This record gives sequence, structure tokens and C-alpha cells, in this order.
Amino acid sequence: MKKTIRKITASITAAVLCALPLANTLSASAVANANARYTYRTVFAVQSAKNIDLLVAGVACKSANTSAPAVNKLTSGTITGSGGGAPGLYAGGANFYPTNHNVTGALISFHTYCNSPSDYKEVSITNFAYAPNGNAISNAVKALPTFLVGDINADSKVNEADYQILYRAVEDNTVSTSRYKVNYFARTRVTLGGTTRSYNTYKLDINNDGYLSDSDVEMFNKYLSGNLTKFAK
Repeated sequence: MKKTIRKITASITAAVLCALPLANTLSASAVANANARYTYRTVFAVQSAKNIDLLVAGVACKSANTSAPAVNKLTSGTITGSGGGAPGLYAGGANFYPTNHNVTGALISFHTYCNSPSDYKEVSITNFAYAPNGNAISNAVKALPTFLVGDINADSKVNEADYQILYRAVEDNTVSTSRYKVNYFARTRVTLGGTTRSYNTYKLDINNDGYLSDSDVEMFNKYLSGNLTKFAK
């Protein structure tokens, strides 16, 4: 009975995020262009095993020149996503049931497209985790800071400087293997021009597959050369 009640409550929580339909609430000029170049991403990840049966998560942002947040599944499990909005606001929500209750690393992410880096205005993040018995688990899942995909050095630009950081990080860390699994709670040290700095490792995962590899470098190169309009997720 507890589990049934919890599931219903969790579903309602997600539904509140997306209570209003998008239709007729926003003018066409408010949304992101079809060729919008910029992608913002929010990753929900687990640092240590917490026996999670359900994650209820969501992202809400201002709608001007942006698309509605869309959800991506990053580990095995069952997901139900929905979207909605109101004048000036977009919201994306999801109920996610991981196959492995003690999974670590990334569970899901949300992405939003924008016409320019300055257009993304986050309103709120929803993040609730529940155990199989229906009890809430405090601090089980961390919503990592939302970031502009490709902006590794956090200067609100996606350019050659970021590409060089990524290229060096991949070259230095994939010597003995073709790729390595991203630690979402770690930083990667990169030395360029005799100067060493550290960067959030999750920002290096350009294609959002949970690994750092040549695939990330290739995707970034296509973006800079104009052969890729935007990072899909």
C-alpha cells in the first residue's frame, strides 16, 4: 500500500511541473529557432549507492528564445517524461525507475536549446528520490549545475579554447584505453601552454554518453566547423 501511495504522490509531483499544456501559451517568436546553436544540460547523478527505486526530477526555465526541457535516460531503467508550460515558462519533468537500485553515476539529464548563451534563465530544479518502501531519501541524487554544453572553461562561449581543453583531456586520459567512464563528481586536470587547470569532468562528455573519448572530440570539431548545428542533448 505504501508503495502504491508513493507512486501516486510522485506522479502528481511530476505532473505539477507540467500542469499546463504548451499549446496556445507562447508565441512562435518566444521559442528557440530551428537552427539554435546552444544547448544547456542538467545531469542528475548518484555518488554512492542509495537503494533508489524512483527519481522524480524536473527543470523549469524561462521560455524566451528557448525550447522546452527534454529528458534523456543515461542508465538502465524505465522513464516517463512530460512537458508543459505557462506564459513565459517551460517545464520538463520525469519519473525514472532505475533497474539497479544501487546504481551510481548519471541517471538522467535534461537539455534545452537556446538562440544565444544569454537566453537560458533557469527557474527551478525538482529532485526527489524514493526507496522501494516508499520513503523519501534525502540527498540521494545530486542535480549537477546546469551548463552550456561545450563551454568547458565557463566563459559563456563555445569555441576553439574549449576544444583545445577537450582535445588535451582525451589525449592524456585515453592512452591505455579508447575511452574512460565519466566520474560526475570529479575534476580533470589539463595542462595547456605550461599552465595546469582543473575542469568538471562531466562537462567534457560532449555527446552525453557517460564516457570521455574521441567521439566527444569529433562531435566538437563538427560543431565548430559548422557541420553540426547543435549538440543534440
